[in-house]
Amino acid sequence: MSSSRVIVVGAGPTGLALAAELAGFGVACLVVERRTERAPLSRAFTVEPRTMELLDMRDRAGGMLAGGLPCTHPPVGDRNGYLDYGLLDTPFPYSLTIPQHRTEAVLQASAEATGAEIRTGVEAVALRQDGDGVEIDLRGPHGRTTTERADYLVGCDGVHSTVRAAAGIDFEGWNYDESAMMGDVRLGRPPEPRAFARITRRGMAAVFPFADDTYRVIVFDHRKTALPADVPLELADLRESCTAILGVDIEPHDPVWLSRFRSSQRHAQRYRAGRVLLAGDAAHTHIPSGGQGLQTGIQDAFNLGWKLRARLEGWAPDGLLDSYEAERHPIAADTLRKTDLSFRFETSNGLVARVVRQVVMKLVRIRPLQRVNLEHLSGLTLRYPRGDGGAWVGRRVPDRPLVSGPHGAARLYELFRDGRFVLLGPDGSSTGAVDGWVDRVRTAVPAAGPGRGCPPFVLVRPDGHVAWAGRTTTELPAALRRWCGAPLTADAGSTPSAVGG
Repeated sequence: MSSSRVIVVGAGPTGLALAAELAGFGVACLVVERRTERAPLSRAFTVEPRTMELLDMRDRAGGMLAGGLPCTHPPVGDRNGYLDYGLLDTPFPYSLTIPQHRTEAVLQASAEATGAEIRTGVEAVALRQDGDGVEIDLRGPHGRTTTERADYLVGCDGVHSTVRAAAGIDFEGWNYDESAMMGDVRLGRPPEPRAFARITRRGMAAVFPFADDTYRVIVFDHRKTALPADVPLELADLRESCTAILGVDIEPHDPVWLSRFRSSQRHAQRYRAGRVLLAGDAAHTHIPSGGQGLQTGIQDAFNLGWKLRARLEGWAPDGLLDSYEAERHPIAADTLRKTDLSFRFETSNGLVARVVRQVVMKLVRIRPLQRVNLEHLSGLTLRYPRGDGGAWVGRRVPDRPLVSGPHGAARLYELFRDGRFVLLGPDGSSTGAVDGWVDRVRTAVPAAGPGRGCPPFVLVRPDGHVAWAGRTTTELPAALRRWCGAPLTADAGSTPSAVGG
């Protein structure tokens, strides 16, 4: 039996993002995946601005951009209405269209480059935990079972999670009765513009281009929703529905894959059972409206990664690891509510629903309303509970140029590459305030503050959210202890000793 600090079960986007985080922090990490190769079939195909920002904070956005196609003006659904991502305050003013298998390839390369071990064709079959760690039994491709031990285990193994079931965590929710159609195809007559959608009495159809000249086609056809999801989808069937709803024949051909699917809305009752944690689809699953599943899963990984690191390095203050569930569970619950509303908005066919939909599609063209809608869709309004920390605590910090930063950094997001906290101040005078935490916190002077009304001193977490903000540094030591643990002792010269608990 060998040992790792963290074992991740599942090599989808969430598991691979978490492995890259942990290994990038120097945490020994093993990823096990029952698949032996990536399937081309996937529902996730967009990466939104906030997820791109998080990847940029670890210098991993470039690989995504190389394999994706920016969509700056996604369609609303009424032929002429489009959203403008240029209204957003972000380095990534677009929705990146990229197949999930390419996203996984980029994240796996990042995880392996930083030292994570990834084993495929390996299935988790049982787990046990005690006060010091977790043991997991793994069945290999030839039926041989081995046992691995770790300080912590994270289930990123999807809707039918073995880890979640073994940990005894309920997965509550419901399944939708209606089936939809989806596939990646080539088009003989691509629409203009290439990202196109329309909602009519017959249903909803949307087309999004990939970088390789294939297209993702999604169809909800009221005349065909009663068909079981396991009924094979034929190309002619998809073409007929698209033509009837879009009003033009886009001539789909040479499909990469085609499928009917039914969605479900489910949420784990809790995200932690002792040394076992859940993330991604193992913790929450919902309909693919707005591509929120992949966003929520990768954001889970960025929230959990630095907290596990803190625990394993021995400097985590009490309750830090528990804050993963406290922060992420409400986010997923809100996402479940919004995606359900989005699904009903897109597919409801009653008279009232059609009238409301027409009104909303017109209102969304008003720029202030459009900006608010886009900020929510893109994840830029994501906020964690502030407690009594003030109005700025928990907010996402936008990227900003730096007046001065360590190692020649030119902008804020570059400072998060090694996963430290960052203290922003109006000048270099705040450097001495973090002397006891120099191993965990660095300082910088931004050219502009995070936003109007923000106090001059801002402590930012490794995942880019405000931990504390104040007009002076008087209360900073208390905030540092709360988030970064005890300071270095005068004669220590190093971080607190690492612990496994």
